[in-house]
Amino acid sequence: MTLRIRHRLFAGFLGVVGLLVLLILLFVGGRLRQALVETFQEELDRQLALGEWLVSLAPDGSPDALARDITRRIGFRVTFIDPAGVVLGDSYVEPGQLGAVENHADRPEVRGVLEAGEGTAFAQRTSATVGVSLLYGARLVRLGGEPIILRIAAPLDEVERTVDRVQRLITVAGLLAMVLALAVAYWISVVLGSPLSRLADQARELSAGNFAVRAPRRTGVAEVEDLALALNRLTEELQTRLAELGRERDEMQALIDCMAEGVVALTEDARLLRTNRAARALLRLPEAAPYSPIGTLVRDPELRKTLEESVLQPISSREIHLGDRHLLVSSRTLDTGGAVTTFLDVSEVRRVEQVRRDFVANASHELKTPLTSIRGYAETLLEGEPPEDLRLKFLTSIRNNTVRLQNLMDDLLDLSRLESGGWLARPEPVSVATAAREAWEAYAGEADRRDIEFSLDADVKVLADARGLSQIFRNLMENALRHTQEGGHIHVAATSQDDGRAVVEFSDDGEGIPSRALPRIFERFYRADASRDRDAGGTGLGLAIVRHLVHAMGGEVSAQSELGRGTTIRFTLRVP
Repeated sequence: MTLRIRHRLFAGFLGVVGLLVLLILLFVGGRLRQALVETFQEELDRQLALGEWLVSLAPDGSPDALARDITRRIGFRVTFIDPAGVVLGDSYVEPGQLGAVENHADRPEVRGVLEAGEGTAFAQRTSATVGVSLLYGARLVRLGGEPIILRIAAPLDEVERTVDRVQRLITVAGLLAMVLALAVAYWISVVLGSPLSRLADQARELSAGNFAVRAPRRTGVAEVEDLALALNRLTEELQTRLAELGRERDEMQALIDCMAEGVVALTEDARLLRTNRAARALLRLPEAAPYSPIGTLVRDPELRKTLEESVLQPISSREIHLGDRHLLVSSRTLDTGGAVTTFLDVSEVRRVEQVRRDFVANASHELKTPLTSIRGYAETLLEGEPPEDLRLKFLTSIRNNTVRLQNLMDDLLDLSRLESGGWLARPEPVSVATAAREAWEAYAGEADRRDIEFSLDADVKVLADARGLSQIFRNLMENALRHTQEGGHIHVAATSQDDGRAVVEFSDDGEGIPSRALPRIFERFYRADASRDRDAGGTGLGLAIVRHLVHAMGGEVSAQSELGRGTTIRFTLRVP
């Protein structure tokens, strides 16, 4: 049920005033009762002092007679109790009935004064003997030299009557306040109702799409004027937001178009709602009008089935083949119906996985070949005593294959560190000429059979890891020597460029590389002529290590070659 503002104001004012009256009644009643009881305790303490004085004047008197005598003087009930709780005298109990009075040892005031041993103890309760709410005060006195408890009980009727009178006055004042609150609420409802009704009319116009209407600014109520001003600003802001929403929708489409993943949005009946450029390129979708059936746009049966299935249930991750490409498909159904499906081209990932599998196969083959030779020669030597020349030949072959295995292991470990990030370059200025000549010292014996030429300027320095650069030179020199026949020519050159880089070239006039094999020479274990490289002792990892080292130092490496006319390996590094 919808309530008008005057009804809510009436109820609010009544609730607030009623709650305040109730709280005042509870608070004032409780505090007043407490104050009166405290005053009554002070008076009762004085009466106990008077009773103690009267007991001291009659040291040998009867407790019952003393109780009645004190009651005549002060007007309150007086009781004498021994420390064991037995009532010895009570001004409100006949002497013949004292034996029927229950033991008072468990009374709070009696326990309190016995535990303290001095002073006065008070307690408030309804008397079990006379059935009246009383305030009890007890004090330990001496009668005839023996300790005895003097207790005086004062009725609290007057306190309750005083509290009741005050509460009735507060209740009457509260009723008058409620009547006044109703009058104020009615006046406020009249003042607020009219401008609020106009504001409600404006809100209905806004909900209908009419942004030209404005709320009145002068109503006589500051808060309502603030609300009208806020509503007018809201209208203007809403107009601005709607315009921005249109722009954001266009920007969102542009953003989706820039995504590398293909995105296809479908309706619940598998009609095309929205796509981006990547999806149209990956799936080869034609430009189509919105809400075109996906079956009329997609010809590939597997792709069409996947898209139609995506509107029925989510697809967490599924790989499909579209021609020579591998696409990873994921989809999510929407609460409003339909689905959004994404396509990620993982063809390169699958290619890398294939390279890994090839690496395992090649590594196994490279290890198996020398191990087979070593085992065969060793078994032959163990079976008998071959001629000396044959034995030397077998031992030499075993040694060569062992060296080959060692080189292969060293290269595999180097390559593993490079690919796993275990090797980190420590760049420093390094002289290219110095690094190249130091690396050549290990191959100086080959210089007599091949013509090697260095065109290295001593001023050319690069920002590189010194050990890494030395290994690059050793691998490239070993590769050039292996593929250059005796009497061939090897040329090593280094030049600085204006772009802050230095170019280092290794050129030879050896056998060269076929054009079909040139793009793959930096791959692990790849050989343009596998049989010849094995005979020459190569592992097929040298150029792969060179590529990783150059890249780790921020450079680039490339190769040029022509079959039968030589090869040039070129790499660049930054100049310090």
